[in-house]
Parts: sequence; structure tokens; C-alpha cells
Amino acid sequence: MKSSVGQFLRSGRLARLYSLGDQGAQGVANIVATSVLGRWLPADQFGAVGVAIGIYYVVAGFHRSAVVLPYITEHEPQGGAMAEHRYHSDWWWFNVIAGLALASVLLVLAGGLEAVCAWGPQALLRWRWGIMPLLLAAVMTPPLLCAEHVRRWLYKIGRPDLVALASVGYAAGLVGAAYGLSHIRPDAVAGVMAWAVAGLFGAMVPLIGLRPMRPVWSASVACFARHRRFATWLAMTIVPYMVYSSATVVVFIGLFDGPLAAAVFTAARTLTNPAVSLVSAVDSIDKPRAARALADEGMAGLRRSIRGTRWLLLGVTGAYLAGVAWFVGPLLHLAFHDRYAGIEDEVRLLALAFFLFCLNQPSETLLIVMRASATMFVTRSVTAALTLALLIAGSRYGVSGMAIGLAVAQGANLLALIVAERWVSRRPVLKMVTL
Repeated sequence: MKSSVGQFLRSGRLARLYSLGDQGAQGVANIVATSVLGRWLPADQFGAVGVAIGIYYVVAGFHRSAVVLPYITEHEPQGGAMAEHRYHSDWWWFNVIAGLALASVLLVLAGGLEAVCAWGPQALLRWRWGIMPLLLAAVMTPPLLCAEHVRRWLYKIGRPDLVALASVGYAAGLVGAAYGLSHIRPDAVAGVMAWAVAGLFGAMVPLIGLRPMRPVWSASVACFARHRRFATWLAMTIVPYMVYSSATVVVFIGLFDGPLAAAVFTAARTLTNPAVSLVSAVDSIDKPRAARALADEGMAGLRRSIRGTRWLLLGVTGAYLAGVAWFVGPLLHLAFHDRYAGIEDEVRLLALAFFLFCLNQPSETLLIVMRASATMFVTRSVTAALTLALLIAGSRYGVSGMAIGLAVAQGANLLALIVAERWVSRRPVLKMVTL
């Protein structure tokens, strides 16, 4: 009886529900934590937290390219439980290497910016405020990337129920740390440490059960080597993607208009961000499902999988963002009291931009599964150039002007991806990597 109940809880029918629970717990926790920090932190400190989180998502994009996507789209080895555990452990240790390396890059960038501000032209002193977000992002990067990889490990071995449970621990750690630390010292350090604590909660508890084997560093590096060309092109796509990503565009808004504009954008994005979390929840299940559909049924199966994902995202993200746009006034008051009153129009414009952003995901899934990372690099580069131009042009009108620019750029990106999707669909299907 217990065995049958366990099989039911891990069944594919409930996988998407668990994934929604996973992202729902994290999304709600992010909203609550950001609201707490927005109420207690001065606006410039709150803006620094938003920029630090944006920088982390830039770094997480490279991690996703080098670790996550190759890992979740690679077939597991056939050779017994021990071989499978060795396989997952090798990927885990490569994840650790990548996380520490990316955090080190942020520390080097912070030191470089300090040197530029100290020895460069006086005009560059206005960028000095960016040093702190870089340092804070370096602190939060390793624990959050470890928590993300543990989630993917659990999904891959068919335990989305444990992912949802781990996310509850992440959420409790984030909200508790945000509330406690912001009362002890209401500054950006306390804000970012809340996410670092949440990452530790989200990673360490599941690892007790997963028990990675002792590292074999050559085998861990070989995990990347098997996908070197694919991962390298994907990593290159992150460079343009960070210009217009919903999570990282705050860095450019802060660069063009200062920390107060970054604070306004962070407050507005807090209300719209659950739509992006819904996309991540669906993507956690649907991207591996699309890869299996291609392997089992060919192009027809992949198209059917992508079509189902597109209709699902159209419904759930459209409904949520329409509700945010309609009830934006009461939601702002609920989240931030009157700290960020008067930004209703900015939230509505961002809701439109993020809706278009969410609809881009299915087409990108098809490109990734088809190993068309070079094509995706072209579409993202064009979108990045357009976004950057529109952000610069719109910055004279504040966050509203930049939000309009984001919406226009995302509309153009959606059209470009649809064209790329149809072009790639006519190509021969490449054999997936197997071990």
C-alpha cells in the first residue's frame, strides 16, 4: 500500500502540479521578502538589493548554459543504481566548480570597478555605487546555484514531490531571514543575506538524502566536455539575453537612471514576477518532456509538446498579469504600504512586457531541444540591440519610458522567435547525447 501511494505521488500526472508548488512557494516567498525589505530599507539600499539580484540572474544564466540545460537534456546512463548515482554526483561537483568560479568573477569585477572609479575620470564616480551589488551578488551566488542544481537533480530522478518540499524550506528561510535581518540592520547587506540563507536551506536539506559521492574531478569536467559546443553557444546567448531579461534589466535601469529608478523597477517587478515563476515551473517539466517527445515521436511530437506549453502559458500568465494590471493600486498598497505609491502605470506597462516575455519560452525550448543554440544567439543579439536602444531612448522619460521600450522589444523578439522556430523545424533532427 505504501509503495503504491509513493508511486502515485511521484507520477507524471502530478509532476507539473509539484512544479507549480515549487515555483509557487519560491514566488510567494520572493514577494513577501521583497515587500518586507521595501518597507524597511531606504530606497537606495532597496535599489542595491534589486541590482544585486539582477546581477545574480546574469550569472545564473551562464550557469544554466554550462550546467543546467546540458544536464536536464542529457539521457542518463544505463548501468544500475550505482552508475546513475555516480553520474548525478559528477554533475553535482561540476556545478560546485561552476558556482565558485562565477562568484570569483564577480569579485574580480568589483575590484576592477573600484580601480576604475579610483583612478579613472571623475565622470565614472557615479558608477561607484555598483561595487556593493557586485560584492553582494558574489556572496549569494554559490548557495543559490547549489539550491538550483539540487532542484534539477531531484526532478531528473523523478522526485518533484521532494522539490516542492525543499522549496518550502527555501521559502521559510527567505522570509524569516528577510524579516529578522532587516530589523537588525536595515541595509542592502541584510537584504541579500536573506537570499543566501534561503539558498542554504534549499540545498543542504535535500543533499542529506541525495548524498553525492566523493568527487572525481576529471569526470566532473567531462560532463561539460561532452556538451562543449552546445554549452558554449548557449553561454554566448546569455550576453545579449541579460540586456532584456525580466530579472537582469534592472541592472541597466540602475546604470542609466540611478539606484532610485532601480528601486521603483524592483517594486513594480515584485508584483509581475510570479508570472515569470509560473513559466519556470512549467519549463522545469516541459523542457525535458519536449526532449523526450522529439526522441520518441520526432518533429511531430516536439511540435505538439511546444504547442501545448504555449497554450498553457498563454492562459496562466495572461490571467495573472491581467489581474495585476486591474488591481495594481490595492496590490501596491498591500505589498509596500505607501512607499511606492504612484507607479501604477509602470506596473501595467511591465505586465505587458513580461507577458510577451513569457510567451517567448516555448519557441526557445524548441531551439534548445533541436540544439539550435547558434540560431538563438542571433535572435537574442538582435533583441538585445533593440532593447538597449529603446532603454536609452526611454530613459529620458523614467521607468515608464523604459517599460514601453521593453514591451516593444519583447513583441519584436516574439515575432523573430516564431520565424526562427519554423526555420529550425525544417532541419534534420540531431541525435541527442547519450551515455
